[in-house]
Amino acid sequence: MASPTKRSKVRRAMNKARAGKKRKNKVRIEGTTAASLPLNVPNANERAQKAANA
Repeated sequence: MASPTKRSKVRRAMNKARAGKKRKNKVRIEGTTAASLPLNVPNANERAQKAANA
């Protein structure tokens, strides 16, 4: 029988692989951009630059 250390190392590796797989699948399905991200709104830096130039 494998030692407790080896078992925990194997379990840890499997959990990391499973988590990575879940993360990648979620990115493939949902994408990386937040759904509620207002893409047509200028960001704070743009506002500051326009205010400085005006």
